[in-house]
Amino acid sequence: MVPQNRKSDNALLSAFSTRSGLSTHSGASTRSGLSTHSGASTRSRLSTQRLEQLIAKTHYQPESLATFKEPLLTSINNFIDELYREHPQMASVKLHTDEYNLSTDLRDVLRQYIEGLFVTARYDQVYITERIELIVQYKNIGVPALDFIQFINTLSELLCRFAQQACDLGSAQGSFCHFIRQLLQFDIELCADTNLTHLYAELDVLRQQNESLSRDIEARIAKRTKDLMDQVRLDPLTKIYNISAMQEMLDKELALAKRRQTKVSLVYFDVDHFKKINDTEGHIKGDEVLKEIGQTLRQCVRQTDIACRYGGDEFCLVLLECNAQEAQGVCEKLIATFRARYPTYSFSMGIAETGASEFVSVKQLIHLADQKMYLAKKEAGFTIVL
Repeated sequence: MVPQNRKSDNALLSAFSTRSGLSTHSGASTRSGLSTHSGASTRSRLSTQRLEQLIAKTHYQPESLATFKEPLLTSINNFIDELYREHPQMASVKLHTDEYNLSTDLRDVLRQYIEGLFVTARYDQVYITERIELIVQYKNIGVPALDFIQFINTLSELLCRFAQQACDLGSAQGSFCHFIRQLLQFDIELCADTNLTHLYAELDVLRQQNESLSRDIEARIAKRTKDLMDQVRLDPLTKIYNISAMQEMLDKELALAKRRQTKVSLVYFDVDHFKKINDTEGHIKGDEVLKEIGQTLRQCVRQTDIACRYGGDEFCLVLLECNAQEAQGVCEKLIATFRARYPTYSFSMGIAETGASEFVSVKQLIHLADQKMYLAKKEAGFTIVL
C-alpha cells in the first residue's frame, strides 16, 4: 500500500496543531514533523479534559502501572507476534507494506505505539501530541483508519488479558483493566478525530491547488486573449495599430470629442521615395526603416494618441484634444527623432483638424489629411502642410 500524500500530512499536522494548540517539549517526539505552538486553544483543552475524565472514571493507581510495565516491555516482541496472530488486518497490512519494504517500519511503529501507552504516568497534552504523531505514521504506512481502530480494540483486549495472566495486580486488577480500555477508547476517538481532520486538510490542499490552477488558467487565457487581440489589431512589422483598428478607435474618439466639444487632429505621412529605398538598398532595409518609424511613433506620442500603419509606407497619427498647430509641434518632434538615425530619408506630412463645434466623418478626416500630404510632396525634404 502506497504511503499517503505528504502534502496532506503537513496540512493535517498544521491544521490540527493550529486548531488544537498542541505543543511539544524537549522530550517529545517530532517524528512526524508536528508543528509546535504555545498555548492551548479550546479544542486542545477539550481533548485533554476528555482524557482526564476517562482516566478519572477508572480510579487509576499509578503504582499499578509500574507492576504492569516491566513484564510487558520485557516480552514486547512476543506480544507483538501475538497481536499479529490475533489481528488478521495487521497481517494484511504487512503483505501490502512488504511490497514497499515497510514491514520493519510497521513493527517499529507498533512497538512505539504500545510502549507509548505506558512509558509515562502522565496522560496530558504531550501524550496526545505523540499519539497523533503515531496515528499519522500508521496512515503513512498505509493502514486504513477502520483497520487501525479495529487494531486498537484488539490491542485493548490483549493488554487486559496480559494484565490478568502475567501481572500480580491484586485488587487493582479490575480497575487497571478498566483504565486500559478507557485509555484505548480515547485513542480510538483521537484516531477518528485525526482522520476527519486529515480529510479536511486534504480538501484544503485540493482547494488551494484548484485556486492556484484557476489563477494560472486565467492568467494564460488573459495572455492568450491579449496575444490574439494584438494579432488582430496590431501591424506585425511595426507593432503599432493597423488600419481597421485605427478606424474603429477613431470613430469612437470622434463621438467622444463631439460630446466634449474638443478638437481632434490627424497626421497622414509617408516616406519620400520609399520605393527607391527598397530597390537600391533592399527590402530588409525598407523594413528596418518602417520598424524605426513605428518605434519613433511609440516614443514620441502620448498613450492616449493613436499611431497606425495605414499601409505600405503610409502612416497615420490621431492626436486627441489637439489642434493643427499643436499637431505640427508633434510632427517636428517625430522628424527630429527620426532624422537623428536616418538623416538621408524624409517624410511628407499632412495635418487635418476637426471640431470643436463642427466635425467631419472618419473617412473625410483621413481624406483631408491625405490630400495635404500630397501637397507636401511638392517640396523636397521634411515638409508639413496644415
